[in-house]
Amino acid sequence: RVAMAALRLAAYSLVFVAAVCAESQFQTLAHLRPLVSDEEQTKAVRELLSRLLGPRAPDFLLTVNRSMPGPEEQERFELRTLPDGRLFVLGSTGVAAATGLYRYLTTFCRCHISWSGDQLSLPSPLPAVPQPRRVTSPNRFRYYQNVCAYSYSFVWWDWERWEREIDWMALSGINLPLAFTGQEAIWQMVYISLGFNQTEIDNFVVGPAFLAWGRMGNMHSWAGPLPNSWKKNQLNLQHQILQRMRSLGMLPILPAFSGFVPGAIRRLFPEENITRLGSWGHLNCSYSCSFLLDSKSSLFQKIGKMFLLELVKEFGTNHIYSADTFNEMTPSSSDPKYLSTTSNAVFKSMTQGNVLKIISSIFF
Repeated sequence: RVAMAALRLAAYSLVFVAAVCAESQFQTLAHLRPLVSDEEQTKAVRELLSRLLGPRAPDFLLTVNRSMPGPEEQERFELRTLPDGRLFVLGSTGVAAATGLYRYLTTFCRCHISWSGDQLSLPSPLPAVPQPRRVTSPNRFRYYQNVCAYSYSFVWWDWERWEREIDWMALSGINLPLAFTGQEAIWQMVYISLGFNQTEIDNFVVGPAFLAWGRMGNMHSWAGPLPNSWKKNQLNLQHQILQRMRSLGMLPILPAFSGFVPGAIRRLFPEENITRLGSWGHLNCSYSCSFLLDSKSSLFQKIGKMFLLELVKEFGTNHIYSADTFNEMTPSSSDPKYLSTTSNAVFKSMTQGNVLKIISSIFF
């Protein structure tokens, strides 16, 4: 029953993605493009090159030109050897140029970059590319990361570790990464604006190792609260993450409101219809059995809009968002009408926060 409910909800989500696009001024995804200039992306990818190859970086020349030959909607790169022996990489985005660089390093120099270690012993002189080689990606978007990984690993990372990861993303051709860090500081502002007191907020949030499941409504009140210093540090870290991702031509995916609220909402809005879901992960209802707002409630839309407005004000946006409502949980009904209404409410709250410029994505 749970699996069928999830499959049905996922299917309805696809329908509503199309509906959101159809109701906006955008009939295609053409507006989903890097926000920064070619010059900024060129600077960013050359800095990546220097971090990666150090004293051998001058042996390469990387440039970004979105008008380079090829299909406009698909990222592409070109490799060729210059008369002075340097390797020239032309990319339609920073990610494309970085991917071209790594293609050369792996194919011609037998190099390798991984989470566990690198092999970057370059031959001298560099092997020549016999003739210009142009590659076009068959896929417009290359998604990376998992919402749970933010608690498995990412939550413990500092900027140095994130910088390496973002470099690896670009080299691997990733242009659609999740960017969920720092959202607790935004929720703090939203909850205070709604009238929650700090004790109610502290009693609701979970600790850093469990944030992924707190965000998805699986649990609450476990291993918290979060110190203000931690929320501030994560907020600042998210600014660094987003700046670097965007400078390379990536389109970061930001979080959205999925419908879960602190139990203390019953004090503030006693007339609201709120569903309490079942337990998760063998936790009792002191730490699970989350509170889900009625998808037809105007408060659902109000909170979703408040969150996105604060989020976009703080971080800007690339118009792509993600939210999870029934992650490993049994919905209160498996009726397709209920599931589609819930999906629609999530999408609607996204479009209110950033009218006419949004593609939404719900993962199950």
